[in-house]
Amino acid sequence: MWRDLHHTSFAIENDALFLRAEFTPGAIAFAPPRSLAAAPETLIPQILAYCGENNIAPRLCAVSGEFHRKVKLLYPDAKEITDAAWSDYLYNAEDLATLAGRRYSGQRNHINKFRKLYPDWRFEVVNETNLAQTRAFFEEYSKLVVKEDYAAYSEGNAKAIEVIDNFGTYRQFGGILLVGDAIAGAAFGETVGDTLFIHTEKALTTFEGAYPMLVNQFAQMYAGEGSGIQYINREEDDGVEGLRTSKLSYHPCTLLEKFTVELS
Repeated sequence: MWRDLHHTSFAIENDALFLRAEFTPGAIAFAPPRSLAAAPETLIPQILAYCGENNIAPRLCAVSGEFHRKVKLLYPDAKEITDAAWSDYLYNAEDLATLAGRRYSGQRNHINKFRKLYPDWRFEVVNETNLAQTRAFFEEYSKLVVKEDYAAYSEGNAKAIEVIDNFGTYRQFGGILLVGDAIAGAAFGETVGDTLFIHTEKALTTFEGAYPMLVNQFAQMYAGEGSGIQYINREEDDGVEGLRTSKLSYHPCTLLEKFTVELS
């Protein structure tokens, strides 16, 4: 989805996948390599060799978790950079699906107001019958909500439409919040292991309470009881203050830091 924004390219060597991108403007970096046969840290020397041959400063981007710890052990002199804007917001799935407890009283109040104002609301799975309507919603949303100071914003809107146009290829799933026959909000995501990743989440604020309703309904549909999903990852805030405030208000269980690591 973000290949154009980050000028991403890839290579496959010895059954390992390498991704090269401009993770930050003008700075080439490499995502943690992927292989079914080798641990990612054992593939770093191939990145170093490529960088040496092509006169590129060796950097790794989007480094987190266990891979981050192993990189630090293997390359103790490496310099690491992080930014709060890169951190993923991770929530307990049950929290977003139920919004139970005092700390979610604000969200419940917004949802109750939504239900009262729009008694003809419903939530639907995105499928072939409503795919065209969902695409029209994202096109209209990009015209109605303009944020000139948000670098990735227009690209995010364009790629949401790309996902819809290639729905079977991307293999994401979606949900739409409707009021009557009008879409008030839509979200797309996918599951990896026990975690639901929400890649796209848009709602029209002209419908009061649409965002809390969308968050809650999407969580109930794809991460509710019996789903096997333990966590919901709503990804970064990209340094947008309003988005940060909103995501914090849902009380993440942790913020997953990501690092850029300079190996020389």
